Amino acid sequence: MDLKRISGMTRLLHSVRSVAFSEFINDQSLNQRQINFVHKIINHMEQNGYMENVAVLQKPPFDKPISFLKLFDVRTRTALMKAINNVRENAVTVAG
Repeated sequence: MDLKRISGMTRLLHSVRSVAFSEFINDQSLNQRQINFVHKIINHMEQNGYMENVAVLQKPPFDKPISFLKLFDVRTRTALMKAINNVRENAVTVAG
């Protein structure tokens, strides 16, 4: 795979992540702690491309200062996991 194509896929995945999480943040009434948590997820995805399994949300660095389960209500957790899964599905489709 050539560098130009990799660069294009990287930009596309960045765009998908940006849209998915900006919509999530805009659609929810999040406090600053919750927004910071979402930014941790975005940073993780920037480094790894996507999140393979949402179970990592209960492990470091996501478990501090407060756990995912305590930070968000069920509805918001579900919406956040949907955004994470959408990014993963798009990343796998682009890479595949």
